[in-house]
Amino acid sequence: MRVFDFALSEPRAVATGSIDGQGRIVPGVNCSRVISNSLGFVLLSVFILTTPLPSRAQETQDPALLEVQPFGDNTARRSRRAESVREVAQSARFIYVRSNSALVTAEDIENKLRKHPDFQRLGLIVTRQEMDADLILEVRRSVLTKFVFTAIKPDTLILVASGKLSSLGGTVDGKVAKLFMKQLVAARGEK
Repeated sequence: MRVFDFALSEPRAVATGSIDGQGRIVPGVNCSRVISNSLGFVLLSVFILTTPLPSRAQETQDPALLEVQPFGDNTARRSRRAESVREVAQSARFIYVRSNSALVTAEDIENKLRKHPDFQRLGLIVTRQEMDADLILEVRRSVLTKFVFTAIKPDTLILVASGKLSSLGGTVDGKVAKLFMKQLVAARGEK
């Protein structure tokens, strides 16, 4: 009865009160205000967290560097000499191997490459310094037993060789070495 009397005698208390666990109205707490304040706080927090902050590099950049240059005026792009895959393959001597799979290590692929007869015949060298490499041979796992490899020239990103193979019926490192050397010899124009 007290709840009913309280609600009738002070209609404002119902709007600004809250109901406790026993169904009684507790005066003095404004539920709508609490909800709107917490909703506002949540929205402000989401806005602050999703707004990217400028990095230190962006703040210190020269405004002239931010201007977009037309393709014809970009002298650095025009001065680069176009290389063919054959030229890249013929000039390649140092090979860096990178494996992005825990199942196939770079060392295993390097060993298979060094033992390949064409690798020795062409005078190729495996390097552990990525900066010194003429070609980067990268191997990654695609799906279940499938692996993908690519060989690129690091400074121009010209693709020299690529392939997809399965680990069924043999070791991946041996298959990668064999297919890579087959494509490299073909790109050089040798037999």
